[in-house]
Amino acid sequence: MNEQIDLSQLWNVFKRSFIAMILLGILGMGVAYFGAKAFIAPKYAASTSMLVNRKQDNNANMQLNAQQADIQIINTYKDIITRPVILRTVADDLTSPRRYVSKKAEKAVYGTRYNATTGVRERYTVTEAQPAQYKLKPAKYSNISEGDLAKMVSVSSTQNSQVFTVNVTDTDPVRARDVANEIAKVFKDKIATIMSVSNVSVVSKATADPVPVSPRLNLMAAIGLILGIVVAFVWGLVRELTDQTIKDIDYITNDLGLVNLGLVNYVQKMSDMDEAIESKKEQADSIVEDLDSADYPQRSRRRI
Repeated sequence: MNEQIDLSQLWNVFKRSFIAMILLGILGMGVAYFGAKAFIAPKYAASTSMLVNRKQDNNANMQLNAQQADIQIINTYKDIITRPVILRTVADDLTSPRRYVSKKAEKAVYGTRYNATTGVRERYTVTEAQPAQYKLKPAKYSNISEGDLAKMVSVSSTQNSQVFTVNVTDTDPVRARDVANEIAKVFKDKIATIMSVSNVSVVSKATADPVPVSPRLNLMAAIGLILGIVVAFVWGLVRELTDQTIKDIDYITNDLGLVNLGLVNYVQKMSDMDEAIESKKEQADSIVEDLDSADYPQRSRRRI
């Protein structure tokens, strides 16, 4: 059976469900906010920007063509950055000990002196040359793989711009910064070998941002509020559509075409028949007493 509902019924549903809508809205907002805060790990973003800029020619047409070529080749760079050739090296660099120069090499220092025996000036060593000294720095991280980096990294660019941005999202803001800067470093070193170009430079390095980019708690709370209100309203609407009781006498006479024979008042529920009979007797006795008291003055006057 097809149910139809008009605006007045919707308004009645809204009025009857108003309190429930407020309560469920507040409940949904609280559940969404604290649930997202407790069960969803916050993620932080870091980004580094790189510039594609080849050497300019004095010819204006050549400069424009070179600029357009650089812009078009950014898509190739974006694809290379997310490939294993870059990400594998980045993962190895971040998870392997690094050798660094603890003491720079020193050149030998020479002096000259006159040899009286031979009559010539001879060069002699004042200080011997000292080789550079290296030490190993422990790896920054121990649990980063190539697959993890592929999920963390994305590359974006602005239309008609020679600058493209490497974005890294991670649960640790410092690690996100380190990954972004390492990708820029490795890409700049490897792109010269891969494509025989050296026109990429780092415009800005990534920094650690302590403000998470997800989850957006305010948005989650707003969604929970809306869902709570909608659920309460829909529940009231379903109750209205599935309610088969007759609420208006006009529905019987006008819609069903039946004759109105009268109204039956509500009779209080009795536990058994004896109680009902006793109640009727009490009502009858009360009526008789009222009648007697009303007729007593008249009978007294007739006797006099």
